[in-house]
Formats: sequence, C-alpha cells, structure tokens
Amino acid sequence: MSTLSLAWVACRDVHFLAVMQLFGISVFTRLLAPPPFGAVLLHRLRYWQGGAGVLTLITACLMVAVQGGLMGEGWQDVTAFPIWVAVLDTAFGQVWRWHLLAAALLLLSLLLPADRSRDMLILVAATALLAGLGSVGHAAMREGAAGVSQRANHTLHLLAAAYWSGSLLPLLFCLHFSRCGPWRREAVRALLRFSTFGHLAVALVIATGVIDTWLIVQGWPLDRRSPYQMLLLVKAALVAVMVGLALYNRYRIVPRFTTAPAQARRGVVRVTALLLGLSLLVILLVSVFATLEPVAVN
Repeated sequence: MSTLSLAWVACRDVHFLAVMQLFGISVFTRLLAPPPFGAVLLHRLRYWQGGAGVLTLITACLMVAVQGGLMGEGWQDVTAFPIWVAVLDTAFGQVWRWHLLAAALLLLSLLLPADRSRDMLILVAATALLAGLGSVGHAAMREGAAGVSQRANHTLHLLAAAYWSGSLLPLLFCLHFSRCGPWRREAVRALLRFSTFGHLAVALVIATGVIDTWLIVQGWPLDRRSPYQMLLLVKAALVAVMVGLALYNRYRIVPRFTTAPAQARRGVVRVTALLLGLSLLVILLVSVFATLEPVAVN
C-alpha cells in the first residue's frame, strides 16, 4: 500500500470516528438523557464534541485532496486545485459536496449558544454526514432501485453502528454521574434507555452487515485469496466479540447493581472501555478494506 493510500485510510478512519462520536454524543445527550441532565452531560463532553466537529471538517477536506492525488499523479496533485475540482465532479464528489456542506454547518452549529435547538441541528447534521458516508464507496456500486436500496441499507448500518460505538464515551461519563449526587436518578434512566435501544442497534448492525456483505461480495466472504474478504471476516469476529461482551455486561454485570453496586459499576466501566477499544479497531479495519476490491465469491 502506497503512502498516499495510507493517508487515505488515516483520513477515512479519523473522519468516521469523528462523525460517529458526534452522532453518539448528540443521541445520548439529546434523546436518551432526561433534558436537565442531558445539558449537564453535554457540558462535560463539550471538548470531545468540539474536537470531533473540527476533525470532521478537516478530514472531509483532506479526503478530497488525497483522492485527487490517488486520481492524479501522486502527492504532487494533492495540492492541485484543478484536481480538487475534478474530484468533486466525480460520482464520489457529487455526494461529497453535500457532505462538506453538512460538515461546515455542523461546525457552525457548535458555535451557537447551547440549547436544545442547537443540539437538534448538530444531530441532524451528524445524521446527514452518516447518510453521505453510506452513499459512497462499495455501497455506490449499483444504480437504480437496487443502488438506492443498497445505500439505504448501508446508511442504516452506519447509523446503528454510530449509536452503539459513538455512545460508549457518553456512557462512561454517565456512569460517573450514576454513583451518587443530584443527577444519579437521571443518569440511571439514561443508562437504561441506552441499554433498551442498544438491543435494537446491535440487531440492526448484524442484520444490515449481513445484507451489506451479501450485496458487495455476492455471497459469504470465504475466499482466502481476497484480502478484503479476510479482513471482513476479522471485522465480523471482532463484532461478535463485542456482542458477547455487551450481552455479558447487560445480563451478568448490570443485575449485580442491586447487591454490589460499586463492584458492578467497576465491571461495567471495564467492559465499556474494552468495547470502546474494539470499536476503534473495527473502524480502522473497515477503513483499510474499504480501499480493496471485494473479489466476489463464485
């Protein structure tokens, strides 16, 4: 893999992480946490949210430049403005124009005074960014109704994955509030809501992931000659581990809150931190194999 391809993978990886984090923070603080507590939690997460917003716009712009180098003659074309224009005229670029606009609007929204309207603008922009990511790459390999269905499925996959992985950081902060203090009850309510909708999110990640795989690979990813399919299998194995950890967390550790709350809380924190680390690895894997040819199974 060339250094330019590595730069593309790095930009894509950071961009996905930032967008998913923005979505997760917005959903957790705007929809899961009760309104007064949501504002308190968001205040604790404001630097994470602001940093993710900046990274989202920067990496979105860098991806245009790096794509120009990949389309052109290498690094010398990364800074060539005419090449950028050419990139934005491609099928990828036509989607990415709107993506850049959504990233800019999201960053501008972060500068507004904190209130529920601002939070909703950020959530809408983050959702639009995930829809944009669901409309490029291998998801754009088909046209017509089949293409629309494939992109819709991939977008739903990203939204569910962003809910799951992007909410893990707010979850850790929420666990801190659940120990004691005036926000304990609200924090527990937010945790229960996350768990309830988390079941649906995990089910959607699995179902849409299977459909994605079938549409892209046209079968099961079992061709050992294909790096794409082997990395996809590794990703699937990591997701299976994450699902197992999430189930263990929910049905073995969480019930202990009634008998040994301090011990249970430490267990939840450890499992959540592990899930967060695994989600980072999964997103990195996706960023790598998204640059490869699927080599469909016969």
